[in-house]
Amino acid sequence: MRSREPKKQRATIVGAGIAGLAAAHGLRLLGWDVEIYEQADKLEPIGAGLSLSANALRALRTLGLYDAVVAEAQPIDRLDLLDQSGNVLQSTNFVEFSRRYGHLAMVVLHRGDLHKALLSELQDGMIRTGMECVGAREEGDRIVLNFANRDTVEAELVLACDGIHSPVRKALFPESREHFPRYTCWRAISAGVPNGMDRARLTESWGAGKRIGLASVAGDRVYWFACCGAERTNDPELANLDLDRVREVFADFHDPVPEVLARTPPDSLVWTDILDLDPMSSFTRGKVALLGDAAHAVTPDLGQGAGLAIEDAAVIAALLGRLPVYDALREYNARRVDRARRITAESRLYARVAQWRNPLIVPLRNLLVKSIPERFMDRQLDAVLDITFEPVKAAA
Repeated sequence: MRSREPKKQRATIVGAGIAGLAAAHGLRLLGWDVEIYEQADKLEPIGAGLSLSANALRALRTLGLYDAVVAEAQPIDRLDLLDQSGNVLQSTNFVEFSRRYGHLAMVVLHRGDLHKALLSELQDGMIRTGMECVGAREEGDRIVLNFANRDTVEAELVLACDGIHSPVRKALFPESREHFPRYTCWRAISAGVPNGMDRARLTESWGAGKRIGLASVAGDRVYWFACCGAERTNDPELANLDLDRVREVFADFHDPVPEVLARTPPDSLVWTDILDLDPMSSFTRGKVALLGDAAHAVTPDLGQGAGLAIEDAAVIAALLGRLPVYDALREYNARRVDRARRITAESRLYARVAQWRNPLIVPLRNLLVKSIPERFMDRQLDAVLDITFEPVKAAA
């Protein structure tokens, strides 16, 4: 008589963004059955660019995704913080970080290229599109998900990767609160790299209450983001700014900012108010775990939003590979809540300083930033980037 094969573990993922796709990879490495529910009717490249630092790249290596992602990315050797005229306030040598870590320390890529790399490793049919989750509830040891089309799904384990406005979080963690740090952001991809622009250099330039960042991405393109202060969300005056008006706002910045904005196709401009989440005391409830922005949306100031999401995926997959589900979720909480809280606080502090708008104070701010020793800044960065991950492997 043949022995029965053990029942396969199953997980339901809500959201096919960075966190959801990375988590699906981790669970597939464990041999789990995975189904992803995505609200979009079609998976298409969206957004502009993003950076991934050493912590995210290590997590990708743990998930077996490092090579696929790096193949789509532009390695960054140096990050320079500049003033509005282009003078260097602070510089970070990522070549040295890469030497110490034994792998790339930072890359920049189009968000759509990252999604393409993550999708390329998943099986067809794993993702169900057009499935907008609108709520969730616990029924005994199972989770019931409700969808806008009136479908319901009963799940054994739910990984909620459905973004900052997560309906799963709002249903099961009603104490969670979104926060507006009083600034807004435009992002776009510009065609062509200006002559003399170093493709391996990422810059962020600070003015009074406004700043702009530039980085080369694959395909002879430049990713840029531009931020300015805002008193309220969905400000109609800011919402109605087209590319020409944005160019006027940042026309007094150093070269090649005007050229990069002039090369930008108007239909590539993306505008969003910046929001984050107040730190939560737990990312789990029963058999539900929050990952990525659903758990700990942070401002983009440290470039850690996508990185934290990929970290979450690597950590939870490794834990589910060696522990029972409830124990794995308990340990996931222990490892992720405090780290997310620290990065949220540091991102908010950075944003407050970067967005100072008083023209009398801005020169003093720049002088203080320039006076910070490079060694001190490198130690602060090490505290964010130098994180290790368990291997993802199925339990014996």
